[in-house]
Amino acid sequence: MSKSVGQLLTSFLAKILFGVLIVAFGAWGIADMLRRSPDHQAVIKVGDVEVSGQQVKRAFLTELRRLRDQFGPQLTAADAQNFGVFDQVLSQMASRALLDAAAKDMNVGISDEAVQKLITGNAAFVDQSGKFSPDRFQRVLASNGYREADFLAATRGDMTRQRILESVRGPVIAPDILVNTLIRYEGERRIALEFPVKAAAMPVPADPGDDVLKAYQTAHAATYTAPETRKLTVMPLRPEDVAGKITVSEDALKAYFEQHAAEYAKPEERKLSQILLKDEAAAAKVAAALTEGRAPAAVAKESGGTLTDLGWVVRDGLLSALGDPAFAAAKGAVLPPLKTPLGWHVVIVQDIHPQEGADFASVRAKVEQAVKAEQILSTLYSLSTAVEDSLAAGSSIEETAKLNGLSAISVDGVTAEGKLANGSAPQGIPSPADVVKAGFGQDIQTVSPMMEYEGEPGGYFVVRTDAITPAALKPFADVRDDVLSAWRGEKQQAAAVAKAKELAAALADAKDVDAFAKANGVKIETTPPLFRSTQGDLPRELVAGLFTLEPGQATSTPAPEGAVVARLKEVQPVDPRDFAASLDQGKRKLRAALGDSLMGPFTTQLADTFKMKQLQSTDRLVQELK
Repeated sequence: MSKSVGQLLTSFLAKILFGVLIVAFGAWGIADMLRRSPDHQAVIKVGDVEVSGQQVKRAFLTELRRLRDQFGPQLTAADAQNFGVFDQVLSQMASRALLDAAAKDMNVGISDEAVQKLITGNAAFVDQSGKFSPDRFQRVLASNGYREADFLAATRGDMTRQRILESVRGPVIAPDILVNTLIRYEGERRIALEFPVKAAAMPVPADPGDDVLKAYQTAHAATYTAPETRKLTVMPLRPEDVAGKITVSEDALKAYFEQHAAEYAKPEERKLSQILLKDEAAAAKVAAALTEGRAPAAVAKESGGTLTDLGWVVRDGLLSALGDPAFAAAKGAVLPPLKTPLGWHVVIVQDIHPQEGADFASVRAKVEQAVKAEQILSTLYSLSTAVEDSLAAGSSIEETAKLNGLSAISVDGVTAEGKLANGSAPQGIPSPADVVKAGFGQDIQTVSPMMEYEGEPGGYFVVRTDAITPAALKPFADVRDDVLSAWRGEKQQAAAVAKAKELAAALADAKDVDAFAKANGVKIETTPPLFRSTQGDLPRELVAGLFTLEPGQATSTPAPEGAVVARLKEVQPVDPRDFAASLDQGKRKLRAALGDSLMGPFTTQLADTFKMKQLQSTDRLVQELK
């Protein structure tokens, strides 16, 4: 058998389950997330749970690294986005946010002991002896870009979500009659004889004349219609429009530095080591021995604990349970036993590098950059107010631009997708997608309100819709050749389908298949054994049709470039007893699939309860990931 019992039992349900989940995601509004305007720092909000753009980017890049491990480093971020990976990650994070909101509402939590047990039992963190290795734990986290605190929080969140999922799935039972029926249904295989009928091999129809082709163009208007276009006038207020006018005095720079000196200081560092133990009593004995001045290595060996050199660390790099007392102790101190999800820690403060304040000269360039950025934002805001006042007083965009030293940029013939006639995006304007959206969201001769666009440090724009060219059929003379080609292709396709039906009837009656092939000039191939769920070169409709036939009967199905004819050669039934050795495993997979099918209604209900919201456009995130 080329399929496992688990695959047989779940392939049928997978089709149903996938549809349920897609419906659920649609109910959450995931499809709209790429089309709404930016509003807040968070991308997704469910109740009190927020998912930031940074979290979405990190999750996407993590998935990209995983895919590169499978398909090679040549896979780019743009490729992954084209394959739908970004949308998939966004949907996954939406589902996680829903479950997090439900966990908070239900007051579901995970104990430190449960987190510790899961982490210490993870094969990725054990040494050659099979025991949990703190050193290996730290190395694995560092190589994957995690801080310990972040990893523990993520693990606790995953466990909490899993607990909710398990409570929803419940004790689902897979009855033997269902198991055996699905095995027989999905396990049956069929072998067929097949050959293609190519549309390109059909006679090319003569040119039918303009009347027929014009009617064809009208019937397929969507293909031959030029989209609506608009002429827009845009007045951007960009950082570069005011940056050259800003000067900062040395006194202002020094004043800013004094107010923000802590931001430029080198944070305090401490060199720490620790001995990690499983229980408090052993940790207390270790702390007492170290306080007496005994060597940490010897004490760790006697106690069965693990001595780890944490090196030089800053406060934010540690869990609060360790960081707070470690950064409050004196040099050389041995801290009392401290508990975290990983166990009991005895921390030794080996050395201290106090916080070092930066001198103004060494950070002057950074200070100047920060001060100018603030002044640019302030100046832009003041300029936007002056522009709004001018427009409100009746001045045109052109007059207002001239008065305030700005530009009025004309964009003609742009579509709602933000493309010009040559397929390019408009040049010289910031955030073209937002500008075009505003221009298409208002009536002719309407001036938009002052609108912000994203960026560093960002800016504003006003857009006027000057003219609207409605969507219309392209002139017939311009598309005649394309219409003729498409009309001929459609006729040849129809001829191939009709010919395939004719040949299928003849193949079913043929006593000698080889003689039939020779007489009709076709090359007949024998298919491999096909399951109902087989996905290969053959059309899915053809495979489904073969499972309705008796041996010797034939069928045909349209294909992208013609049609395919097939005659059923052999039926290979399956006996559930063939899977006796792996039946329990298959039942577990089936129970899991049945449990998963309950998640659709559950998540839809959560989305309604917690009012999932999209707060920020992901357009900028997608652009940054390219």
